[in-house]
Amino acid sequence: MTRWIFLGFLIIVGTLLASMARLQEKNDDIPYFLRYDSLAANSNPIIELEVISTQVPTEEQLEKLKQDYAAIWAHLNQLYQYPNPKPSKERFTERFYLHLAKNYQEGISGSIQRKDISHSIQIQTWSRDGLSCNILDQSAEFNLTFPDGSTETQTFKIALSLLFQGDNWRLDAIRFID
Repeated sequence: MTRWIFLGFLIIVGTLLASMARLQEKNDDIPYFLRYDSLAANSNPIIELEVISTQVPTEEQLEKLKQDYAAIWAHLNQLYQYPNPKPSKERFTERFYLHLAKNYQEGISGSIQRKDISHSIQIQTWSRDGLSCNILDQSAEFNLTFPDGSTETQTFKIALSLLFQGDNWRLDAIRFID
């Protein structure tokens, strides 16, 4: 009799496990580190670095900062033309992204294309743990292309705050000084 009760219990548990396995949702999202960022790959601005901070980053950290800085601007340029912030979510901190998403209004895309040409970066502060830095982009040069085909080059002075989250630098704050 005990054997039949035990066998019945195993059958019930097996049936429950099988039904739970069928109910489980599959997440087909590709992990962040396996995604290909075509915007970042196609962005090649000239970036000059100068470290003013008392804490000096390593060469590897500076190279990673250069790559991620170019990727951040590629996504900001995309956001300039197409106002949807969702494709650029991995390049902004959660606070910055939520602010963009809150102000997002769906509509037609802009007709002016912006491309960054060069950046002259001064690292003002670099944290000891290497997870945050404040940057002053002395002369960020952008090329604007208008719908009629004409172009214009503009230069700005920009202050940025970046945080290293996950595997890359993310934009936390930005301010155009000029």
